[in-house]
Amino acid sequence: MKKIIVVDGFSSGKFVAMTLYKMGCELIHIASRCDLDSYYYAGFDETIYRQQRINKHIDDTIEFARQLGADAVIAGAESGVLLADRLNHELGLCYRNAFVTSSARRNKYEMINTLANAGLSAARQIDTADWEDASAWLDVHATWPVVLKPLESAGSDGVFICQDKQSAYHAFLAILGTANKLSLVNESVLLQEFLDGTEYVVNFVSLDGEPLVTEIVRYHKRRLPSGSVIYDIDELLDCTSPEYQPLVDYTKQAALVLGIKNGPSHAEVMMTSGGPVLVEIAARTDGILHPDVAAVTTGFGQLVAFAQSLADPDRFRQTLKKESYRLNAHSFNVCLINQAAGMFSAKHFERELQRLPSYKKSVYYVNEGDNIKVTKNVFSQPGTVYLVHKSKEQLWQDYTSIRKMESDGFYLLP
Repeated sequence: MKKIIVVDGFSSGKFVAMTLYKMGCELIHIASRCDLDSYYYAGFDETIYRQQRINKHIDDTIEFARQLGADAVIAGAESGVLLADRLNHELGLCYRNAFVTSSARRNKYEMINTLANAGLSAARQIDTADWEDASAWLDVHATWPVVLKPLESAGSDGVFICQDKQSAYHAFLAILGTANKLSLVNESVLLQEFLDGTEYVVNFVSLDGEPLVTEIVRYHKRRLPSGSVIYDIDELLDCTSPEYQPLVDYTKQAALVLGIKNGPSHAEVMMTSGGPVLVEIAARTDGILHPDVAAVTTGFGQLVAFAQSLADPDRFRQTLKKESYRLNAHSFNVCLINQAAGMFSAKHFERELQRLPSYKKSVYYVNEGDNIKVTKNVFSQPGTVYLVHKSKEQLWQDYTSIRKMESDGFYLLP
């Protein structure tokens, strides 16, 4: 029986932990800190863990992990990546990523600089806590829009796309000194060149430096009047898509440069007129994934692949040899965008969703009876509806129906 420490087994990491548990692994949970946002604890199942601990003093946590004699330490969510890296380094475990680039896998300024220094296409940028420095860079850059975001965050948390210096100034103030959803205070602001093109997700699971492609996704996003970015649709793509090979080739190089050798990676890559350019990459699973959706689309998926690479590496190596990324059905993850404040109730909405030919499941990030506000950022999106069908045309029809239901307030009490 393999003994595995899971650091922050939240988000899609909770499904990885459950899969490992079902595969016979003994699990120990460590929370990276005591003040993690309650957002991450939704759906957390503590019953699958033999022990639980909160990291309060790093030396004590290292000694605790050493005494356990763990076979592996993994991060279940973005908030756990740095601690998992540190524990893997201190324990000298085999299933780990390069420690020397650990910071560059979290700090977005270091991340992009590392790629640029390796000769890969990368965005121009500056990291500063001084608006005068930011303003001077904007004057030299002299191209709009620009992107402002925290150095360390998850998803689109704190990301603004700004059309002029005034909106950039307001975004700068909105980010600097505030705490993000990783419970980290933004001590500086990252300003980056806006990458014009279509954004994609490239998900891998690697073992000993060999990556397996598990998902390729086209993002459909919306930019709000504030400049904040929210998710609209995640559209799963097949390997026959013309973007597939250049995205995979570029992301393989980026992952290796950043020292991702074992476990999952979740990359966001912009396909520009000059080719792929990294937006950011994380050494964790894609947070929106669900294993039951993957089972009927790709037949495998990042979550199960990650668990297999840990619990049954020989079988995973056989999977690597097949290179068999194919779609059995098309899929849209439709991210809900609430248009009016009110009391949330999914009952009527669920009844109507069940009528849609492509409806697979829905997941809500709020509770029945909660008062919810108009969606202003990714963390105020109330849920995701998963659509799966052989026909992409059917997906678009059902997507349109969902947006109509939203505009009619189907998940708000009258």
